[in-house]
Amino acid sequence: MLSGMLKMLIYLVISEKCINFAQLNNNKNMRYSGSKRKFIKELLPILLEDTTDETLFIDAFGGGMNVVCNVPLRKKYAVEINRYVHALWKCIKEKGLSSLNLPKNSDELTQEMYNVIKESYLNNDKRYPEYLIGFVGACCSYGGAWFNGYAKFNVKKNEDHIKEAYSGLKKQVDNFKNIESTLFFLDTYRSLGDKIYIPNDCVIYCDPPYFETKKYESDFDHIAFWEWVRMMSRRGIKVYVSEYTAPDDFKCVWSAKKHDGMGTTKTGRKQTVKTEKLFIYAG
Repeated sequence: MLSGMLKMLIYLVISEKCINFAQLNNNKNMRYSGSKRKFIKELLPILLEDTTDETLFIDAFGGGMNVVCNVPLRKKYAVEINRYVHALWKCIKEKGLSSLNLPKNSDELTQEMYNVIKESYLNNDKRYPEYLIGFVGACCSYGGAWFNGYAKFNVKKNEDHIKEAYSGLKKQVDNFKNIESTLFFLDTYRSLGDKIYIPNDCVIYCDPPYFETKKYESDFDHIAFWEWVRMMSRRGIKVYVSEYTAPDDFKCVWSAKKHDGMGTTKTGRKQTVKTEKLFIYAG
């Protein structure tokens, strides 16, 4: 099997697209739980294998958009079920990041204000725009997990995590490939092939809530998800799934060790080493 770097070089020669490796590797991007930013340089050559300029790329669990933003194709869909995160990206595309007046540091978003916005979200009182709730709930929380506690200023390291969150998002937006032609959908992965038409020659990337990990905003039916992946794959669609484990009829096409920070909270830092994997249906 070709190495990830060799595959990337071959892809670049064939497609004549220019990808800045340093940019892919170093941009912090939007803080989001489970982000694949650190692995994008290894994942891209696999996800883009055999694609053309006309291939439709679909990120079925868009989240922080850390994968789809790096895909250099013109036709892209980003599907996201969290209405607030979806609103953030939709408004960024339509209005521009600077026009949203998001908090840029811990002076503009104090812990008190964070808690007020969280309470507003929980009460659904609509006091704040959805895009602001999306930014605060994800980017300004510990570990990028949804309203997981205020990511406060680290005095010892002189780190302003709110400033880092905004700066990372801005870098991502500035380098988002073809954001003007990317379509953002507020929906679930199951809408693909149902409410949202997709051709059989498209590529779907899935980064679902991982099995037996921290609960997301709503419960996730893993059995139904894997059955949907089988159904899409039998149509001839290339469906790639990021997970730690998969059913026996799926094969792993890539893996890498990572430090899992999903247990990180304001009460203490807990990390474990896990193996991130990419699966496809083997039939």
